[in-house]
Amino acid sequence: MAAMYWLVIACAFLQVANAADPDPLQDYCVADLTSKVLVNGFPCKPRDTVTAKDFTYTGFRKPRYPTSVSETGATADLASVQQMPGLNTMGVSHARLDFAIGGVIPLHTHPRASETLFVVKGSIYTGFISDDNQLFASVLQAGDFTVFPKASQHFQLNVGNETAITFNTLTSQSPGFLFTANQLFVPNITSAVIERSFGVNATTVKDLKSGIPKYWGS
Repeated sequence: MAAMYWLVIACAFLQVANAADPDPLQDYCVADLTSKVLVNGFPCKPRDTVTAKDFTYTGFRKPRYPTSVSETGATADLASVQQMPGLNTMGVSHARLDFAIGGVIPLHTHPRASETLFVVKGSIYTGFISDDNQLFASVLQAGDFTVFPKASQHFQLNVGNETAITFNTLTSQSPGFLFTANQLFVPNITSAVIERSFGVNATTVKDLKSGIPKYWGS
């Protein structure tokens, strides 16, 4: 009887462990971005109002922001469900990254998505940090691609002698875009917490807060 009891418990645990977002119940659910209904995603707009435009995005033909407006020398243009309503319930979004020479997309995470990066032009030094604090980084050339695990710290740096472009795919219609420096220094965390966390003094914390570069991107 004891063995049967634990078998039942184990089966119940496995069912919970395998839980995930459900598959869509229809072929598409174009987001009604004007709806005030609060759900985990967006409600579907009536099918008789759906057009081909809901399933296309032409904003990647050229950069939305010039890299010159970003103090990091790089910008990101994210095409998520807000830009392309047909992505609703599809579990995917895309981004175009543009880099000036030496431009960097700072350390950041996407809490709801893993990500692939494909180099369209240039040479990009990029990588991620695993949960046991190992760095996996490479210099990629045009035609190469890599992957960043979900919620991992990662970055991109143009190490070539020309401008660079990458095309990225994320496994969420709303991946989130959390910059590490901003997460630490923009909120009003008591300075003592940061001082003791990093082994620095209050002056250093103040300098770090004031020195965060202005970044342009989605």
